[in-house]
Amino acid sequence: MERKKGKKNQKRKKILDKAWELFKKNGYEETKVEDITSELGISKGSFYTYFKTKDEVLYEILEKVKKQNMERINKINVAQEPDKILEDYVISKMNYTVKLLNNMKISSIDKNLSNSKLKNFFEELKKISIEFIKKNIVEKFNKINGNKYNLEIISEFVYLAIEEFLFNEFVLKNFKNLESSNLINIENTDEFENSLKEIIKFINNALK
Repeated sequence: MERKKGKKNQKRKKILDKAWELFKKNGYEETKVEDITSELGISKGSFYTYFKTKDEVLYEILEKVKKQNMERINKINVAQEPDKILEDYVISKMNYTVKLLNNMKISSIDKNLSNSKLKNFFEELKKISIEFIKKNIVEKFNKINGNKYNLEIISEFVYLAIEEFLFNEFVLKNFKNLESSNLINIENTDEFENSLKEIIKFINNALK
């Protein structure tokens, strides 16, 4: 019984992994159930044994991504000084962004970002990050230095500064260097990390 259940879970995982791979390459709307089953060499009936719809696959993948994001944030030691928390948050965010973008087709990024089913998900991730920044960085700087910065405004500013930099470095610059059909492949992040450290230094100095 357990062995049979294990095989079912393995097949389910294979469908999720292949679907995620194709969503990244081609965009969610452009990927059909037939594309997933064809790549895996299974029938559509086999697919529908595990998932009622393609949307169900998407939402399960998004829950997994959300869980990974929360695990990433929860690994940051918030008992440190706020400047060190900021540094750890930014480097962690960079590494996770690289993980998500690698093997994603340039042309699918805009499609996924503008997809109505994904917009709410991205907004949810944004709120989680801003809340972390507010509670563990801006609020702590306020207490240490007697600042009276508006927590919501400054936290969102810090979040957007980091997100825009990463988007510009990893996506927009890749648009210039690659064809839209090419896959993103970021291997070395040393240069990005050095640039991020300058941004971290600037934000820390501004909050002191």
